[in-house]
Amino acid sequence: MTDKELKDMDETTSMDTTAAAESAAEAVAVNEAVDDALLSDVDELAFDVDFDDDDADDDVTDVVTDVATDVIGTDDGDRVGTVDNSNVVDDDTDDVDDETTGVDTTSSAPADGGADVVAANADHVNAMLSLATPRESTDDESSPDYIETPRSASSATAVSTHIDREVKVGDEDLNLLRAYPTLSLHDVTYRDRKTGRTPVEHLTCAFEAGTVSAILVPDGDDMARTAMVGLLSGLLMPESGHLMNRSAEYLSIEPLELRGHRIGLVPQRFAVRGDLSPVRNLVYAMDASNRNFLKPKPVLARELLLASGLDETLLDNRVDSLNKVDRRRVAIARAVCCEAEIMVLDEPLDGLEDGERDTIMELLRGIAHGDPKRCVVVVTQDAAVAESADQTVTL
Repeated sequence: MTDKELKDMDETTSMDTTAAAESAAEAVAVNEAVDDALLSDVDELAFDVDFDDDDADDDVTDVVTDVATDVIGTDDGDRVGTVDNSNVVDDDTDDVDDETTGVDTTSSAPADGGADVVAANADHVNAMLSLATPRESTDDESSPDYIETPRSASSATAVSTHIDREVKVGDEDLNLLRAYPTLSLHDVTYRDRKTGRTPVEHLTCAFEAGTVSAILVPDGDDMARTAMVGLLSGLLMPESGHLMNRSAEYLSIEPLELRGHRIGLVPQRFAVRGDLSPVRNLVYAMDASNRNFLKPKPVLARELLLASGLDETLLDNRVDSLNKVDRRRVAIARAVCCEAEIMVLDEPLDGLEDGERDTIMELLRGIAHGDPKRCVVVVTQDAAVAESADQTVTL
């Protein structure tokens, strides 16, 4: 590189350095000018502003507002309310007057009536909080004004209990929170088309899971008994009203699902096939249900028959060779084998001796009480059977 080129490079570098210095000086000058413009009005105020004086002159407010407008670019038309400077801390002390730290909520309230909405919400919140505050009461527990005061106001349980007591949650409200009963009838009416008679009229009742219930029909009224068995098992449909399995109406359930799985029926006749063994009777019912089982069907059949009290030596004998009690055991096990939620039995104790009646009744109680999802309903004309049930409905 020649000497002339080196000289030209030095001159160019010098010029760039000079230009950069001049640009920096200009930037500093511009910043100082901006600072002077922003602070000049405040520095040149010819009076002292007393922020603790609530009766300050309106001119002071106007000047301060003008300065604020210049600094943050706020138009007077966009400002709502006034500036509350009562919470400014005195430079000479570190204490703040408690009376001057409040916030002026009126300055932030919307001008379109939103303050009414805020006030209404506040009233609603106060009303709810007042429920958690025990009111004055008498010491007499029999008095309608008596209220047991929660032990701890900070306890969520105590507060919620007190609120429940205040709104007077009754038994009817609690019943609404319970699950649907396993079986229920709502204003059910059945009329026999052949005779024109109405053996079941406006019947309403419910049967909970885990119970043995009885429907007591008039003595000698076989039509009423047969009608009730047919209605509960889904073989007959009511003329009016609703038959429900939990939240599902009988008419909305497929017949195979209803009678093959949800309902187990034990009629007086044809409850079992006499030409088959007890095991084959249960397997026959399982096949007809069109359901899948976790174990082989013969294994499940034997387990259910043994649980019903049938002797193991009788499992492969023909049913028509068994006595009355054992045949009832097989019929009941057959009704249970498809995991029926509802068991309907037509006079299950008819023709049995006293000891045999107690045996079958204990079996039914064990089936109902041992499964929280199953209810047992016995349709009978025998008042003694009805009295032994957990619940009785008189037709």
